[in-house]
Amino acid sequence: MRSLTLLLMLLVPMFVGCAEPESGQVSESEAVPASLPLLHLQPSTLDMGTVKEGEEAKATLFIRNNSNDTITIVDVQTSCGCTVAEPASKIIAPGGFTTLEVRTDTTIKQGDVKKWVQVTDSTGRTARSILTMKVTENPHLMRDGKGLFSGKCAACHYDPVQGKKSGREIYAAACSMCHGENGKGAYAPKLTAIDDASTLKQLISNGTGTPQMPGFARAQGGPLSKTQVDTLSRWLLSLD
Repeated sequence: MRSLTLLLMLLVPMFVGCAEPESGQVSESEAVPASLPLLHLQPSTLDMGTVKEGEEAKATLFIRNNSNDTITIVDVQTSCGCTVAEPASKIIAPGGFTTLEVRTDTTIKQGDVKKWVQVTDSTGRTARSILTMKVTENPHLMRDGKGLFSGKCAACHYDPVQGKKSGREIYAAACSMCHGENGKGAYAPKLTAIDDASTLKQLISNGTGTPQMPGFARAQGGPLSKTQVDTLSRWLLSLD
């Protein structure tokens, strides 16, 4: 009798452990993994494919609230003015989500392009997603006066450089997003390979004759004064 009682005590936990969860309950395997951030922007990286210059690249992301509290999206930032992002709702219930529609203007862009979008909630948490795309030449593009210093592009390539005095400040405001950190190259070629002051000033002032690299001197419709061009050139030549 004592042996039978002991056997039953051992078997009961086994049957309990194998029981199916009741309706409406979430099993342990279905629960949100503890490794997920409380504020989650999905996907964290997204390849938007190939688009022709001038076409609008679009993507839909998901903002997920993995916390037990209702949150409010208080800020949405993008890498530059040519990319805009709008959440379908700013209030997200516990365990819920909303969509984030992202649009990028590809005018004056070619080659491999990378952008980012970041959201901040009412608790101060942030989540970021990296968007990549390949922009190809569009032989049918009608620019209608659009350029690097007009429209949405001006917010990144014209306006920020106003009032900048040091070479480092001018470069960060007008050049770094294309030519990379300290002139090392990114979407556009590296500038540290140019060691002749006259050539460098000519390139900055008058450009290369392409929409992607117009002349940045004021005489060419750009944002830089002659003093800023000289200062920027000297700073670039001082880099290793």
